[in-house]
Amino acid sequence: MAIGWPPIPPPAGGTALASDLVHVTLALPTARDVWDAGRWDTATWDALDYDNFVDASCDAHGVAIDRGRTDPLGHVQPGRCKFTLDDPTGLYSPWNTVDAEGHDMLAPVFGPDIPVRVATHVGPLFTGWVRTTSEVDDDEDAAVDVDCTDALSFLGDANGLEQASQGGGEAAGARLARIIMAAQVPVLVDRTLATGVTPLQATTLAKGALEEAWLTADSDGGVFWATTAGVLRYVDANGLEAPEFTEPAAHFTDDTNEVPGATLCPTSFTVANTRDNVKNVVKVAYAGGTATTVADPASVARHGARTTARLDLIHQSDYQSARIATLMVTRLAGADLTLSPIEGVALDDGDWFDLAHTLDVGHRVEVTRTRWGRTLHALATVDALAHAITPDGWTMVIRCSPGTQVKGWTHWDTARWDLDYWDRRP
Repeated sequence: MAIGWPPIPPPAGGTALASDLVHVTLALPTARDVWDAGRWDTATWDALDYDNFVDASCDAHGVAIDRGRTDPLGHVQPGRCKFTLDDPTGLYSPWNTVDAEGHDMLAPVFGPDIPVRVATHVGPLFTGWVRTTSEVDDDEDAAVDVDCTDALSFLGDANGLEQASQGGGEAAGARLARIIMAAQVPVLVDRTLATGVTPLQATTLAKGALEEAWLTADSDGGVFWATTAGVLRYVDANGLEAPEFTEPAAHFTDDTNEVPGATLCPTSFTVANTRDNVKNVVKVAYAGGTATTVADPASVARHGARTTARLDLIHQSDYQSARIATLMVTRLAGADLTLSPIEGVALDDGDWFDLAHTLDVGHRVEVTRTRWGRTLHALATVDALAHAITPDGWTMVIRCSPGTQVKGWTHWDTARWDLDYWDRRP
C-alpha cells in the first residue's frame, strides 16, 4: 500500500529548469477517532492516515541528498536527505501535537517516521522517512532542521529474535522477502525483488536485518538498495546483465561537436582516482566451502598484489564462489573513479534535468575527454550519488568505480579494452 503522493504539474512553457522546481512534500498524519477525540481507543481503533500532504518547498532553504555506497567494496547504505524548514506558525515544531483536524495525537505531528518526498514534475529524487527533527527557536525566526533516511533504515534498525534454522535451498528474492517481513518494514514501503539465481544455505536470521539482506545479495551476486521512489529493490546477477546496468546511462564529454541529447557537456568537473580501492586478488568461499582465488595479472603487475576476501557467503556451490570472485576482481582491479562536482544540472538543458532524476546506483557512465591531441575514455559504475540543491543552483556528485561491460554496449568487442583506468581510442 504505497503512499499516493500528489502529482507535481509540469511548469509552464518557457520556464527555466532550475532548482526552484524542486518540491519537498510531507505526508503528515491525521488521527481519525471512532467516536470522540479521546485517546482511549488509540491502539485498537485509530488509524494514521498519511493523506495530509503539505508542500514545504517555500519553507526550505535547500536540500542535500546522499545515496549509495561509500566505496566499491561497501554495501549500499541507507540514503540520507537533510533540509531546514522555516517555521513561523509552529507547524513543524516537535511541540505541535495537534493534527489538521484539531485532534491531539499526543505525539508530534511532524516527527520521526513521517514520509517525505523530494521531487520535481519529472519524478522523485528522494523518498524516505523523517529520522530526526531539531528545532531552533529564536522568537520569530524559528526553524527546524530535518534529517531523513530511506527505506533501508527500517532494516538497519531491526534486529529480531533468532529463529530456528530454515530456508535451506531458497533463492535470494524469497530470502529478502522473509527478512523484510521479519523486520516489520511498514506496508507503506513497496518492494521489487528479483528471484535470485543460486540456492542459499539455511539461516537463523541471527544478524541485524540489513546485514542479513546484504549477505543474501552478496551470496547471490546481486545488489540490494532503495530507489529514489522509496522502493526496496533487489536485482540479481542475471538482472545486472540487462541494458539498464550495462549500457551507459550518460556520456560526459568536453567535445562540443558531439550530437546534442546523446552526450552531456559539464561546465566543469573534477576527475580523481585512488589506488586505495584497488583489489586485484579476490578470495571467495561459502561457509563450509573451499576458497576460490581469482587474480588480475595486469593489475597486479601495475599496482602489486592487493588482496580482499569474502569467506562468509551462504550460497551452496564452489562454482558460484568462482563466479562472484571473477565479478569482484573485474570491478575492483582498476583505480577508483570520482567525478565531482558535476556543474550544469537543472539550468537550461532538459537532458541534464532528466539525468539528475534517472541516474541510480549500479548504472554505467562514460567519460570522454580530449587532451594533448588524444581522446581519453573511461567507463565506470555508479557507486553513489549526491545532490546539493539550493535556491541558487544544483550540484551533483557522482562516485564511481571502474567496470567492464558484461554484455551489450562495447567499443569494439568483449575484450578488456578498458582494463586500465584510462584507455586510448586510436
